[in-house]
Amino acid sequence: MVTTILSDEVINSTELRTNQKKWLEKAYVSPISIMSGAKKLVLLNRQHAKHMYSIIHYAEMIIRYCEERDSGKKGESDVFPWIKHLSENAIEEFHKELFFTFQKSVDNKNWLAFEEMLNSWIATSDAMTNPEMVELINTDLSKEEFTRVE
Repeated sequence: MVTTILSDEVINSTELRTNQKKWLEKAYVSPISIMSGAKKLVLLNRQHAKHMYSIIHYAEMIIRYCEERDSGKKGESDVFPWIKHLSENAIEEFHKELFFTFQKSVDNKNWLAFEEMLNSWIATSDAMTNPEMVELINTDLSKEEFTRVE
């Protein structure tokens, strides 16, 4: 099975020198490969490159985490060491949210939501290490009396 990663135009370095403005404008929209003998370079929009590197970075992280889970390391992770403070239900919820938010970030080309999701889970894990916070989290608010403030 052959997968095309870059379906770009291929030019030589002389063509780039001759029509530099044309090729730089085209490279803003889609990648341009430049061949100079055995050397191969690609002109690529910086935002596209950032998105591709983000996908690779986070996908590798998720794959390592999944390999840890498959090896039986429930509640432990070298990738996300803070999950040891989460309950089994919270870990399962994190696992689902991890994939959902990753796919959303890939589709939207916006990694802020993914980083915020990770930071939110880190904060949740940190809260679970504080006994006073755990007590507040586990408090049954249905038994509490509330005063209406107008």
